[in-house]
Amino acid sequence: MRLDTGRCSRPRLGLVAAALTGLVLGPRSVSAQDLAGAVEAFWAADSGKDSDAAAAAILALNPDIEPLWRLVRSGPAYDVDAPRGRHLLSRQNADGVEFRYEVFVPEHYDATRRYPVHVYLHGGVARPHREEAPFWRNTARHVRDDAIVVFPEAWDEAMWWQASQVENLTGIVNDLKRRYNVNENAVHLMGVSDGATGAFYHAFKAPTPWASFVSFNGHPVVLANPSTLADGQMYVTNLRNKAIFAINGGKDRLYPVASVVPYFQLFVDAGVFLQFTPKPEGEHNMDWWDEERPNVDAFVVGQNRRPLPDRLVWETESGERFNRAHWVVITELGQVSGETAFDDFNDIVTPAPSAPLGFNMIGERDDGGGVQLVDILAGSMAEAAGVQAGDVLVEMNGVPVRNVDTLRTAVQTPQDEPGLPVTVQRGGVQLSFRLMPMVLGEAPPPRQAFPRPESSGRLQLLRNDNDVEVVTRGVRRYTLLLSPEQFDFTRPVRVTTNGVESFRGMVEPDPESLLRWAGHDRDRSMLFGAELDITVVGR
Repeated sequence: MRLDTGRCSRPRLGLVAAALTGLVLGPRSVSAQDLAGAVEAFWAADSGKDSDAAAAAILALNPDIEPLWRLVRSGPAYDVDAPRGRHLLSRQNADGVEFRYEVFVPEHYDATRRYPVHVYLHGGVARPHREEAPFWRNTARHVRDDAIVVFPEAWDEAMWWQASQVENLTGIVNDLKRRYNVNENAVHLMGVSDGATGAFYHAFKAPTPWASFVSFNGHPVVLANPSTLADGQMYVTNLRNKAIFAINGGKDRLYPVASVVPYFQLFVDAGVFLQFTPKPEGEHNMDWWDEERPNVDAFVVGQNRRPLPDRLVWETESGERFNRAHWVVITELGQVSGETAFDDFNDIVTPAPSAPLGFNMIGERDDGGGVQLVDILAGSMAEAAGVQAGDVLVEMNGVPVRNVDTLRTAVQTPQDEPGLPVTVQRGGVQLSFRLMPMVLGEAPPPRQAFPRPESSGRLQLLRNDNDVEVVTRGVRRYTLLLSPEQFDFTRPVRVTTNGVESFRGMVEPDPESLLRWAGHDRDRSMLFGAELDITVVGR
């Protein structure tokens, strides 16, 4: 059985959740050695037909679920002599398109340790296919001895924000899991420029395998432009599932701080965890890397993925692709009576224009005694307060102003009261003023952050012990993937949807569900022994 990583179709067998403990299923004739060998072959198999054949061989042994679970959960035996250093590798998508990638494995790789993986997406994806690697400039700055580092490729016919790259990136990570002992909960997706926009895309559409998303000089607005050919629609609340780190430069010619702030504010308002670092002097490059690397590292180290989160939110325009978040899969869309109304979180609010501070400077005085003001703009905060051309600015926000550098510090210093207190010298006399904010005209009407011409379905869930409370809008069917590491399957499971009980009861074990999702995800920490198919009933 092959599952496209961008698509999670409805399960074929329609089986319900499985209890893995305390159930008697009759005698089994399989030996422990035969089962262990079959599971080892399963983990070693390539995706697609090989993985399906290996799963079928296990099922032919008719194993009990408990020993099978333990063997699958323990994972494969890793080669202690696996290749180290730099390698140029490739893989094929289901449609036969080949994707190359560079991978750097620590020289002192230890097969008994679980290693984080950092996947970096390059910029400039509108270019034709490159003939040769490297796909990234300055890869050396990202290579490290405590993580496996990957540099995939994209081009004008396979951009980061297309379904082909969801399949490719997931496939690359799964290939690495076959060769190396990967920490499945520390796989981070990072990118610069177009690659940073790509990181946002995967956070919107396919976040399950990733621990966090890191954007260097990117902008999610690219995904709102139909001309960029992004697959699917973007839903801001989908970003709640993972943390995001972003850096943008104030002097970036493409995506300056001022242009990304309205989107980032929308994300924060929607409950997204976003750590944003503006670089006021930064341009569309990574000249700030040496300064910010410790902060990036601290963020990444602190963002281990929760493979089985108790809270999830997911929205999609399709019941066949981009429809899964961890252990929930939306399988059919459509309205039902009594469903939930959600906040949309898709409006960008632009504040009313405000008056500028309103003074131009000739520069610092020779004696270091302040900054000379040579021009006061009409209609500005400075003019309204009474500041005049020729004044010497000596203090702002309680910070002495001796030169341009201290002025910058003063402007960025928070104040406890409205307005900006300043002190100037005029004719040998010190005068104090307060520059108050001034609104010029009305704010423009809100605009959509991301266009959504197609209808969608949204689901939010909360697990409390063996109870799952689900609220939906535009969803008719969904599937819960249940793990005995999250639920106690010796007791009934209860699911309510929009206040109506959807399921209550015990379930039967299902080795095929375990192997299907283990083959799809190749994730020892996120295994599912059962599937519970829920129909949303109106009220």
